Amino acid sequence: MSPKKEWYRNWFDSPYYDLLYKERDQEEADMFIDNLLKHLSPPAHAIMLDLACGKGRYSIALNRMGFTVTGIDLSQRKITVAKQYENATLKFVEQDMRLPLEANKYDYVFNLFTSFGYFDTDDENKAVLANVYNSLKRGGTFVLDYMNGEKTAQNLLGYEEFSVDDIHFTIERYVENNLIIKEIKIRDGGFEYNFAEKIRVFSETKLADFITQCGFEILQTLGDYQLNKFDSINSDRLIIICRKP
Repeated sequence: MSPKKEWYRNWFDSPYYDLLYKERDQEEADMFIDNLLKHLSPPAHAIMLDLACGKGRYSIALNRMGFTVTGIDLSQRKITVAKQYENATLKFVEQDMRLPLEANKYDYVFNLFTSFGYFDTDDENKAVLANVYNSLKRGGTFVLDYMNGEKTAQNLLGYEEFSVDDIHFTIERYVENNLIIKEIKIRDGGFEYNFAEKIRVFSETKLADFITQCGFEILQTLGDYQLNKFDSINSDRLIIICRKP
Protein backbone atom coordinates (compact mmCIF):
# COMPACT_ATOMS: atom_id res chain seq x y z
CA MET A 1 0.00 0.00 0.00
CA SER A 2 1.52 3.29 -1.07
CA PRO A 3 1.01 6.18 1.40
CA LYS A 4 0.89 8.60 -1.52
CA LYS A 5 -2.32 6.97 -2.71
CA GLU A 6 -3.95 6.83 0.72
CA TRP A 7 -5.63 10.19 1.28
CA TYR A 8 -6.24 9.56 4.97
CA ARG A 9 -2.55 9.22 5.82
CA ASN A 10 -1.72 12.67 4.45
CA TRP A 11 -4.88 14.47 5.56
CA PHE A 12 -5.32 13.07 9.08
CA ASP A 13 -1.68 13.74 9.91
CA SER A 14 -1.95 17.35 8.75
CA PRO A 15 -2.34 20.16 11.34
CA TYR A 16 -4.88 21.71 8.93
CA TYR A 17 -7.25 18.81 9.64
CA ASP A 18 -7.37 19.81 13.31
CA LEU A 19 -7.84 23.45 12.36
CA LEU A 20 -10.74 22.70 10.02
CA TYR A 21 -12.53 20.57 12.61
CA LYS A 22 -11.53 22.43 15.75
CA GLU A 23 -15.20 22.80 16.79
CA ARG A 24 -15.17 19.10 17.64
CA ASP A 25 -14.30 19.76 21.25
CA GLN A 26 -14.09 17.70 24.39
CA GLU A 27 -17.44 18.99 25.68
CA GLU A 28 -19.19 17.62 22.58
CA ALA A 29 -17.45 14.27 23.00
CA ASP A 30 -18.37 14.08 26.69
CA MET A 31 -22.04 14.75 25.91
CA PHE A 32 -22.31 11.96 23.33
CA ILE A 33 -20.41 9.48 25.46
CA ASP A 34 -22.57 10.32 28.48
CA ASN A 35 -25.76 9.66 26.48
CA LEU A 36 -24.34 6.47 25.03
CA LEU A 37 -23.17 5.01 28.32
CA LYS A 38 -26.47 5.75 30.03
CA HIS A 39 -28.08 3.84 27.18
CA LEU A 40 -25.64 0.90 27.23
CA SER A 41 -25.15 0.64 31.03
CA PRO A 42 -21.72 -1.05 30.86
CA PRO A 43 -20.38 -2.70 34.04
CA ALA A 44 -17.74 -0.75 35.96
CA HIS A 45 -14.98 -3.23 35.08
CA ALA A 46 -15.58 -3.04 31.30
CA ILE A 47 -12.54 -2.94 29.01
CA MET A 48 -13.05 -0.70 25.98
CA LEU A 49 -11.46 0.06 22.61
CA ASP A 50 -11.83 3.39 20.79
CA LEU A 51 -11.04 2.46 17.19
CA ALA A 52 -9.79 5.35 15.03
CA CYS A 53 -9.49 7.47 18.16
CA GLY A 54 -7.77 10.54 16.65
CA LYS A 55 -6.32 12.64 19.48
CA GLY A 56 -8.35 10.65 21.96
CA ARG A 57 -11.30 12.83 22.92
CA TYR A 58 -13.73 9.89 23.16
CA SER A 59 -11.13 7.67 24.83
CA ILE A 60 -10.50 10.38 27.42
CA ALA A 61 -14.23 10.77 28.07
CA LEU A 62 -14.65 7.00 28.54
CA ASN A 63 -11.65 6.80 30.83
CA ARG A 64 -12.86 9.70 32.98
CA MET A 65 -16.00 7.68 33.61
CA GLY A 66 -13.89 4.94 35.14
CA PHE A 67 -13.33 2.47 32.30
CA THR A 68 -10.11 0.87 31.10
CA VAL A 69 -9.61 2.19 27.56
CA THR A 70 -7.26 1.69 24.62
CA GLY A 71 -7.32 4.15 21.72
CA ILE A 72 -6.00 3.10 18.31
CA ASP A 73 -5.36 5.35 15.32
CA LEU A 74 -3.37 5.34 12.09
CA SER A 75 -2.05 8.89 12.55
CA GLN A 76 1.30 9.02 14.28
CA ARG A 77 0.88 12.74 14.99
CA LYS A 78 -2.52 12.26 16.63
CA ILE A 79 -1.33 9.35 18.76
CA THR A 80 1.65 11.41 19.88
CA VAL A 81 -0.75 14.13 21.07
CA ALA A 82 -3.07 11.60 22.73
CA LYS A 83 -0.27 9.91 24.65
CA GLN A 84 0.10 12.92 26.95
CA TYR A 85 -3.21 11.82 28.52
CA GLU A 86 -2.16 8.23 29.19
CA ASN A 87 -2.45 6.74 32.62
CA ALA A 88 -2.66 3.29 34.19
CA THR A 89 -6.06 2.64 32.56
CA LEU A 90 -5.74 4.69 29.36
CA LYS A 91 -3.34 3.73 26.54
CA PHE A 92 -2.92 4.89 22.95
CA VAL A 93 -1.47 2.83 20.10
CA GLU A 94 -0.58 3.71 16.49
CA GLN A 95 -2.14 1.03 14.25
CA ASP A 96 -4.02 0.61 10.98
CA MET A 97 -7.50 -0.69 11.83
CA ARG A 98 -7.31 -3.14 8.93
CA LEU A 99 -4.68 -5.07 10.88
CA PRO A 100 -5.69 -7.72 13.43
CA LEU A 101 -6.42 -6.64 16.99
CA GLU A 102 -5.81 -8.63 20.15
CA ALA A 103 -8.41 -11.40 20.19
CA ASN A 104 -11.20 -11.72 22.77
CA LYS A 105 -9.95 -8.75 24.79
CA TYR A 106 -12.64 -6.07 24.84
CA ASP A 107 -16.12 -5.81 26.31
CA TYR A 108 -16.95 -2.76 24.15
CA VAL A 109 -15.55 -1.41 20.89
CA PHE A 110 -16.49 2.06 19.63
CA ASN A 111 -15.92 3.39 16.12
CA LEU A 112 -17.27 6.93 16.27
CA PHE A 113 -17.88 10.05 14.18
CA THR A 114 -17.77 8.44 10.71
CA SER A 115 -14.40 6.77 11.16
CA PHE A 116 -15.48 3.99 8.78
CA GLY A 117 -15.70 3.64 5.00
CA TYR A 118 -12.28 5.13 4.27
CA PHE A 119 -10.96 2.27 2.21
CA ASP A 120 -11.13 1.53 -1.51
CA THR A 121 -12.64 -1.94 -1.45
CA ASP A 122 -15.51 -3.67 0.33
CA ASP A 123 -13.05 -6.32 1.50
CA GLU A 124 -10.92 -3.71 3.30
CA ASN A 125 -13.90 -2.14 4.99
CA LYS A 126 -15.27 -5.54 5.98
CA ALA A 127 -11.83 -6.46 7.36
CA VAL A 128 -12.25 -3.67 9.91
CA LEU A 129 -15.54 -5.18 11.08
CA ALA A 130 -14.02 -8.68 11.20
CA ASN A 131 -11.15 -7.35 13.32
CA VAL A 132 -13.62 -5.76 15.72
CA TYR A 133 -15.58 -9.00 15.98
CA ASN A 134 -12.46 -11.00 16.78
CA SER A 135 -11.28 -8.46 19.36
CA LEU A 136 -14.51 -8.63 21.37
CA LYS A 137 -15.23 -11.09 24.13
CA ARG A 138 -18.28 -13.27 23.66
CA GLY A 139 -21.30 -11.11 24.40
CA GLY A 140 -19.28 -7.94 23.72
CA THR A 141 -20.83 -4.81 22.22
CA PHE A 142 -19.79 -2.87 19.12
CA VAL A 143 -21.03 0.67 18.45
CA LEU A 144 -20.55 1.99 14.91
CA ASP A 145 -21.36 5.69 14.52
CA TYR A 146 -21.57 6.46 10.81
CA MET A 147 -23.20 9.22 8.79
CA ASN A 148 -26.61 8.69 7.20
CA GLY A 149 -24.87 8.20 3.88
CA GLU A 150 -27.84 8.53 1.56
CA LYS A 151 -29.14 11.71 3.20
CA THR A 152 -25.64 13.21 3.30
CA ALA A 153 -25.05 12.45 -0.38
CA GLN A 154 -28.35 14.06 -1.37
CA ASN A 155 -27.75 17.24 0.64
CA LEU A 156 -24.11 18.07 0.00
CA LEU A 157 -22.95 21.66 0.20
CA GLY A 158 -21.07 21.66 -3.10
CA TYR A 159 -18.75 24.62 -2.59
CA GLU A 160 -17.64 26.93 0.16
CA GLU A 161 -14.79 29.27 1.02
CA PHE A 162 -13.83 30.55 4.45
CA SER A 163 -10.87 31.40 6.64
CA VAL A 164 -9.85 30.00 10.01
CA ASP A 165 -7.10 31.78 11.92
CA ASP A 166 -6.01 33.61 8.73
CA ILE A 167 -5.74 30.35 6.80
CA HIS A 168 -8.01 30.18 3.75
CA PHE A 169 -9.96 27.01 2.92
CA THR A 170 -11.72 26.26 -0.37
CA ILE A 171 -13.85 23.11 -0.23
CA GLU A 172 -15.64 21.28 -3.03
CA ARG A 173 -17.90 18.29 -2.37
CA TYR A 174 -19.38 15.82 -4.82
CA VAL A 175 -20.42 12.19 -5.19
CA GLU A 176 -18.49 9.90 -7.54
CA ASN A 177 -18.42 6.10 -7.76
CA ASN A 178 -20.45 5.83 -4.54
CA LEU A 179 -17.95 8.01 -2.68
CA ILE A 180 -18.54 11.36 -1.04
CA ILE A 181 -15.45 13.28 -2.04
CA LYS A 182 -14.33 16.49 -0.36
CA GLU A 183 -11.49 18.32 -2.10
CA ILE A 184 -9.77 20.72 0.28
CA LYS A 185 -7.53 23.52 -0.97
CA ILE A 186 -5.62 25.50 1.63
CA ARG A 187 -3.79 28.79 1.31
CA ASP A 188 -1.50 29.57 4.22
CA GLY A 189 0.49 32.72 3.55
CA GLY A 190 2.37 32.12 0.33
CA PHE A 191 1.90 28.35 0.41
CA GLU A 192 -0.90 26.24 -1.07
CA TYR A 193 -1.83 22.68 -0.15
CA ASN A 194 -4.31 20.16 -1.55
CA PHE A 195 -5.98 17.39 0.41
CA ALA A 196 -9.02 15.15 0.00
CA GLU A 197 -11.50 13.14 2.03
CA LYS A 198 -13.22 10.14 0.47
CA ILE A 199 -15.94 8.34 2.40
CA ARG A 200 -17.87 5.44 0.93
CA VAL A 201 -21.64 5.81 0.94
CA PHE A 202 -23.27 2.86 2.68
CA SER A 203 -27.01 2.50 3.02
CA GLU A 204 -28.41 1.15 6.26
CA THR A 205 -29.11 -2.16 4.52
CA LYS A 206 -25.62 -2.49 3.05
CA LEU A 207 -23.89 -1.67 6.30
CA ALA A 208 -26.17 -4.00 8.24
CA ASP A 209 -25.35 -6.78 5.76
CA PHE A 210 -21.62 -6.24 6.28
CA ILE A 211 -22.05 -6.34 10.04
CA THR A 212 -24.15 -9.50 10.13
CA GLN A 213 -21.88 -11.25 7.61
CA CYS A 214 -19.08 -10.82 10.15
CA GLY A 215 -21.17 -12.64 12.76
CA PHE A 216 -22.69 -9.77 14.73
CA GLU A 217 -26.26 -9.58 15.95
CA ILE A 218 -27.70 -6.08 15.45
CA LEU A 219 -29.49 -4.84 18.57
CA GLN A 220 -30.50 -1.29 17.64
CA THR A 221 -30.19 1.27 14.87
CA LEU A 222 -30.26 4.89 16.06
CA GLY A 223 -30.30 8.16 14.17
CA ASP A 224 -28.67 10.93 16.21
CA TYR A 225 -26.59 11.72 19.29
CA GLN A 226 -29.76 11.96 21.38
CA LEU A 227 -30.22 8.28 20.45
CA ASN A 228 -33.54 8.57 18.68
CA LYS A 229 -34.59 5.75 16.35
CA PHE A 230 -33.02 5.80 12.87
CA ASP A 231 -35.08 7.22 10.03
CA SER A 232 -33.53 6.93 6.56
CA ILE A 233 -35.04 10.21 5.37
CA ASN A 234 -34.53 12.49 8.36
CA SER A 235 -31.76 11.12 10.56
CA ASP A 236 -28.34 12.75 10.44
CA ARG A 237 -26.47 9.74 11.81
CA LEU A 238 -26.57 5.97 11.42
CA ILE A 239 -25.56 4.50 14.79
CA ILE A 240 -25.61 0.73 14.88
CA ILE A 241 -25.34 -1.10 18.19
CA CYS A 242 -24.54 -4.78 17.82
CA ARG A 243 -23.39 -7.75 19.83
CA LYS A 244 -20.97 -10.64 19.40
CA PRO A 245 -23.05 -13.74 20.25
